[in-house]
Amino acid sequence: MKKKCAIFLVTAFIILALMPACEELMEECERNSTGTFYIDNQSESGRAYKVIIDGISYGIVGAGSTKEWTLSAGMHMVQILFADTDRTACSISAPTVVKCQKNGLICRS
Repeated sequence: MKKKCAIFLVTAFIILALMPACEELMEECERNSTGTFYIDNQSESGRAYKVIIDGISYGIVGAGSTKEWTLSAGMHMVQILFADTDRTACSISAPTVVKCQKNGLICRS
């Protein structure tokens, strides 16, 4: 009986040691509660956009380009400005980033 119990315990230990932890199996976006947000610059005037999210500049998106960022899940305030003048290119919006999903905005100014 002791031998069977010992074999069982050793086998169980080996199985548990070889199994990856649940957290390792979980996608990074699940662990960090993040999603992917993008801006697609389809500017009809061929101008670059400056992207401001929650009051922080996230850089420039050139005409005909798309840029992606990883953001926390939830609502964000997004401003898209013409990079050369800092004037509004598209209306201020408040999109919701969904955990482990990709969503974004298209601007055509």
